[in-house]
Amino acid sequence: MSAAPEQRASAESPERSEAFAEPVRRVGPGWVALYVLANVGVFIPMHVPTTFLMPEQIAQIDPAGKVGSYAWVSMMGAISGIVIAPLAGALSDRTTSRFGRRRPWLLAGSLVCVATLLLTGLQTTVAGLALGSLVLSASFMIIGAGLSPVVPDQVPVTQRGAVLGWAMVPQAGALIAGGLLIGLVTGFPAQYALVAGLPLLILLFAFTMKDPPLPHAHREPFSPRAILDGYRISPRAHPDFVWAMSSRFIMGLGYGMGTLYLPYFLDDVLHYERLFPGRSTEDGLLIVIGINSLATISTVVLSGWLSDRLGKRRMLVFLGGLTMAVAAVPLAISPTWTMTLVAAVILGLGYGVYLAVDTALVTEVLPASADRGKDMALANLMTSLPYVLVPPIASLVLGGPGGYSSLFLCSAAMSALGAVLVWKVKSIP
Repeated sequence: MSAAPEQRASAESPERSEAFAEPVRRVGPGWVALYVLANVGVFIPMHVPTTFLMPEQIAQIDPAGKVGSYAWVSMMGAISGIVIAPLAGALSDRTTSRFGRRRPWLLAGSLVCVATLLLTGLQTTVAGLALGSLVLSASFMIIGAGLSPVVPDQVPVTQRGAVLGWAMVPQAGALIAGGLLIGLVTGFPAQYALVAGLPLLILLFAFTMKDPPLPHAHREPFSPRAILDGYRISPRAHPDFVWAMSSRFIMGLGYGMGTLYLPYFLDDVLHYERLFPGRSTEDGLLIVIGINSLATISTVVLSGWLSDRLGKRRMLVFLGGLTMAVAAVPLAISPTWTMTLVAAVILGLGYGVYLAVDTALVTEVLPASADRGKDMALANLMTSLPYVLVPPIASLVLGGPGGYSSLFLCSAAMSALGAVLVWKVKSIP
């Protein structure tokens, strides 16, 4: 990796120190509130379509092949993220607009997201949904290029756990809030249209946040080689960042295996609609997600704040990951409705501890301040890249002996391994 710009040019320029310096001034409650709202505008549109709307659309379009079709649609979205995330992050780092480095990406990504959601609600083919999934994922990568670096750009290390704890509440509650939201109307076009109004909250944050412009003189050159270099992080030069990303990736595999096929598990294994006549599988899914979300919210803010106070992020990440591994075991042993609810609580508690603290840990091991956008994109990619692998892996596991029980045991094993790998990060307590 090339040397950071601040190592190649004078750091005496006030513009330069403002754009690249490590933040030391604490952000206020107003900033945090707007940042949380921006995350509402990201996470509900990100998770609700893929969890509630697209599986149901696919089940109506192709009921016999819904598992394979859903895998294809999910993979299209994840592949889009792999290609675009580091590129958008690197371009964000080099943006010299007078409106700042991050703001243009927040604006562009939000508008693309709104348009894509509206169009996806009109699709009646699996191919159309796959295209919608691809473009929608791309829009979130563009938004992420502006939003993800904001915390390492503007929030001091000693406040990041607490800020990220609050910011992750929308992620934790996205599915229950989004499920209730789309329940207000009927029909896919209307449901997608409701969700499409939420990215406008990102614009509110974008217009009000401080975003120092990058002077042209300090803009790092960009080339096709720079794109390829962006994907390569030297394990020798930056071992902690590589181990943090590895832990994230394995944890993502475990979480994806345990949750991605939950709608079909309720339908095909628990036979929820026969178990509770008069209720739909979507009702059952909403109950599980609601319990899980409440459990997550109950620990996410506290764990983030606690990691700031104790200064021990690795221990909390480890405990959170191990708890997530334990959550999959009840479903593997006894796939019943009661055990599904128990697993939802345990998974939520562990995920709440893991979520904010792991992100705060990652922000402390970024290789260079000038590459925060690109490096945060790579780190975030480790949470979405597993979704390229989960569908084909899950299809193989579900087709073998054990079915969903084997899938949940694989989920437990991956989560436990991801939790152990965080101890390889040596520079963070």
